[in-house]
Amino acid sequence: MKKTLLTAGLVTVLVAGSAMPTMAISDTASTPLPGTRAKVVVNAWHCNVYADKCSFKTSTKVMKGRKAYNVSKITNTATVKANGWQATLSLSPSGTYVSENSRQVSWTNENTWIADISGIADPGGSLNTSITTCSDGGAFKSGVKAFASACAND
Repeated sequence: MKKTLLTAGLVTVLVAGSAMPTMAISDTASTPLPGTRAKVVVNAWHCNVYADKCSFKTSTKVMKGRKAYNVSKITNTATVKANGWQATLSLSPSGTYVSENSRQVSWTNENTWIADISGIADPGGSLNTSITTCSDGGAFKSGVKAFASACAND
């Protein structure tokens, strides 16, 4: 059974009280929602150290300053891809098959400010496999809409 080495590093950092190094690969993007002074913000994240499976998370949020801003409809689509020679991908939740090495999962909410997705990616097929996690999100309110995309790459 393969295991990551995160635990020992985390304990050392916590005991020493120093700043913890990043343990994730992430990306963020935003775009204005016209006429509202709010922004559609998308995030994509996945673990950067894994031996077998890797957790991922994507989100679409609408923010007005530092506060949540409710919209009529908000969507988020997570696309997870395994990279590498003959790479394959299993995903939980299983999502929609895009190709042998890529899956998509979508979520839509109404009358709220957030749509998020999380799960576990299981890349395989190559010793040098990495993953890419992308988040595509959009929001609609009072006849206007806006979309943004972000991709976290190993």
